[in-house]
Amino acid sequence: MAERPEPARIALPRSPSSVATARRFIEARSAAWAFPGPAADQLVLIGSELVTNAVLHARTELTLTLELREDRVRISVKDRSRTPATLRHYRPDAPTGRGLGVVAALSDRWGVSTAPDGKVVWAELQANGGDRAAGPSPPDLRDAPSAPQEGAAGARPVRFPGVPVDGYLELQAHNDALFRELELISIELEGDDAARVAAPLADLVDQLYRRYRGQRDGYRDVVAAAQAAGEPFVELETTATPAAATGARGYLELLEHADELCRAGVLLTPEPSPQVRALRRWFVDQLAAQVLDGAAPAPPG
Repeated sequence: MAERPEPARIALPRSPSSVATARRFIEARSAAWAFPGPAADQLVLIGSELVTNAVLHARTELTLTLELREDRVRISVKDRSRTPATLRHYRPDAPTGRGLGVVAALSDRWGVSTAPDGKVVWAELQANGGDRAAGPSPPDLRDAPSAPQEGAAGARPVRFPGVPVDGYLELQAHNDALFRELELISIELEGDDAARVAAPLADLVDQLYRRYRGQRDGYRDVVAAAQAAGEPFVELETTATPAAATGARGYLELLEHADELCRAGVLLTPEPSPQVRALRRWFVDQLAAQVLDGAAPAPPG
């Protein structure tokens, strides 16, 4: 019986470049340990998401570890943050940048262990690339609906009737992927390699990410509940001031500029579909029409 290899570890800095380093490390270990293609590919994807998640949320030095346990391989990332890891789920065809949702979907099991100086997020799968033993964990619906701005001067009720659930989930996944990539770029801008970031990306981080990163998607729970109930459409409600309606147009312009960078390959996030772009513009048009013009709510065309 062949001797089991020692666990392989690599220390990684708090840097977006650590994701590429981790991929190369996992690919090299997979080849050295003679993993079949399916297992090696899954490990690379899982490791990329674990490291990306840690760079974004832990923002500390990391340790990536690969180890064989009988017929299974465990991949783990240790960081020095005690911030809980959060799982979100998207549609199967959602763009990259889904974090722990990818880990849950690709691994047989995964979890989070505490450490004296932080935490370890780990995942396991069969080393021979066989079928997964279990389904992904249920989603953690982190965001609650935002409270209406009833006390704001000039605030008016706004209704968004007939919102397609699948379309909204696709829009949500794109926005999360885009802001995740912009957050990685913002970390790079804070480091020694800031000069290597292209000017259009630095401008987009400054105008879009840093101005709007604090905004929460207050409809996550509502749309998730509609999806769980099998409802194809959902009605969403909020209140907004004239200033918010005007500001939404500026936000839309920045997102459409980001679309151009996605299309040109400057950003790695895939360009949103025509349906997502149309739904996004409809939201802004409805907000402006109802708040600024007093128009009646109208469903997407």
